[in-house]
Amino acid sequence: MSFRSGKGRLRILTVAAAAAVVIGVGVPAAMADTPAPPAPEHKANAQLLDAKCAVPPNHDPAIIRQIHGIAQSRGVTDKVMLAAFEAGWVESHMNNLNCGDRDSLGVFQQRPSQGWCDPASLCLDVNHATNRFLDQAIPNDRNNPGYTAGQLAQSVQRSAYPERYDQAEAKARAMIAEAGGTPAPGPSWPNLKVGSTGADVVAAQHLLTAHGHSTSPDGDFGPATDSSVKAFQTAKGLSVDGVIGPQTWSTLIINVSSGDSGAAVKALQAQLNAHGANLSVDGAFGPATKEAVSSFQSTAGITVDGLVGPQTWLALIGS
Repeated sequence: MSFRSGKGRLRILTVAAAAAVVIGVGVPAAMADTPAPPAPEHKANAQLLDAKCAVPPNHDPAIIRQIHGIAQSRGVTDKVMLAAFEAGWVESHMNNLNCGDRDSLGVFQQRPSQGWCDPASLCLDVNHATNRFLDQAIPNDRNNPGYTAGQLAQSVQRSAYPERYDQAEAKARAMIAEAGGTPAPGPSWPNLKVGSTGADVVAAQHLLTAHGHSTSPDGDFGPATDSSVKAFQTAKGLSVDGVIGPQTWSTLIINVSSGDSGAAVKALQAQLNAHGANLSVDGAFGPATKEAVSSFQSTAGITVDGLVGPQTWLALIGS
């Protein structure tokens, strides 16, 4: 019997409808100076797929402590822990639900008909449900070291909304910190240097170009990027070491908002995509980019104003 939830195979919803629920309605550029609308409500998958399923807006503190304790007892990696909390939040807001899509039940919305539990009541046993999630997540993490926590969660859940797990990272980390009795760590600027790769390097390369130091946004911090960084540091009177650390980042970022265009907006769009958005990196800050910014700010617990200043840049790049 298959142990997959089957959600991706059994449900087909339009992209437009899903985006409207997850992200909310955008604000036209002409209205940029009007008060920002309220942050869009985050709806758990259980409610998205069954309107009659009432899901509390907040997590159950006892549930997160129980899941945290089970995961700790199994010695999971930080990524597996994060994946479990992302999945629990997205599926049920970390509540043990007796409702959901079709026969889905519990914190992780597991389906008895797909072999997750027998009898069905076991899907409402948080200990059983958590261990069944971990039984798949642990080997999937070992076999796919390049997965993000959200991709790891998706490898277990097989959701129709795979992008939602990575989008819930900030909330998941806050719940992990609460469950462990420690304050949630804040984001910090990464140190990039020759040999670094990835989305943060792409953002830095776009921002260097925006400052007049043309750099190919290939995500590879090689000699050409090193030269651009040193030229930028020299021009700004910074320590010329070729390392993009906190001081260089703080000078490198550029505040952008609706209606702006150029390489700095491309840096923003690339970072939003790294956090689960699906934008064209075209350098035009239009309605779709504004919606993605507002969605990210809501998830990260930042004031939802659609404006990208130091706090939003730090949350994007430093997390």
